[in-house]
Amino acid sequence: MDKVITSKKLVRGVFESADLPRLPFIPWIFTHAARLEQIPVTRMFNDPTQYVKCLQNSRKLYGYDAITGCFDLSLETEICGSPVKWRGDYEVPESSPDPDFDFGRLKDIDVESASKMGRFGTVIESLRRINMVSGQNLALAAIVNGPLTVTAGLTGSDLAINLTKKSEETMKMVEATSAFLLKIVQIYCQLQLDIIVIADKLMTAFPVVHLSRLKSIFSPIVNTIRFYNAYSVLLSGETSSENLAGLIDLGFDGIVASGIDVNTWNQLKGGRSCALGKAIPSHILATSKNDLQRYIDTNLEGVKEPGVFLTTDWEVLPDTPPENVRLVMNIITRD
Repeated sequence: MDKVITSKKLVRGVFESADLPRLPFIPWIFTHAARLEQIPVTRMFNDPTQYVKCLQNSRKLYGYDAITGCFDLSLETEICGSPVKWRGDYEVPESSPDPDFDFGRLKDIDVESASKMGRFGTVIESLRRINMVSGQNLALAAIVNGPLTVTAGLTGSDLAINLTKKSEETMKMVEATSAFLLKIVQIYCQLQLDIIVIADKLMTAFPVVHLSRLKSIFSPIVNTIRFYNAYSVLLSGETSSENLAGLIDLGFDGIVASGIDVNTWNQLKGGRSCALGKAIPSHILATSKNDLQRYIDTNLEGVKEPGVFLTTDWEVLPDTPPENVRLVMNIITRD
């Protein structure tokens, strides 16, 4: 493959198992971008121009391969009507749950209208502008909170306990949430993005023996993303080899995992088509430069293989030292 290749082709090439000249780097950067520009997150959400400025300037500073549209655990719950409470300047808000939330309301939410107003409207308009200017050469990713996380966020309940004690009732809530999230995914897909990430840390709390029950929930989302010629990625925070095989069965085009080597990954997927997002833990990226270098030396040797990209296991923390992100970029581009 030609050494001169755009970030967009690099990213899309990962999911096609292409032989790439270097390892693509896709860190999930959002509040860190606001911190770099010294623009509070509230101002970003109030002004698409400031929003675009933060995301584009962060990418220009570091040179990573995909811009993340947003990373906000409260965005979908706010669309569902949950009030939010703002925190620090470089933090997204947190939602206020309702233990008696009526999941029957979700089917009546006009997601199309919601995408044209408020914070969700800012996200959509900002991605549209970035895609119009840079989309031909730069990959774009949207992050959608997964059905387990959104269900728990709406009610404030411990979903892991509820799945054990009230399994059928809880699964009906998750199914209703998933149908609502499918509409969110469709809005993003219509922007012709490259990656739709489903972020759901509660996936790792879901009993491994019951993971197969989630396939029917995720299949419509994954199939819709493919219909729009984009790629689906599961971001579930900490993972282990014990639950990775079950997660691969869910059918995503890629899964983010830390602490797993490429050989073990290839054995787990057993010939199935699924890219590995080899993840640096976000807290490691935010630590000292020496500690980060030691982690890279120990865990990231020999990962430049088809079907592998470098990423972070969750959002890049806002106070992450810029020199650490540069260190990662320098390592993957030095060849």
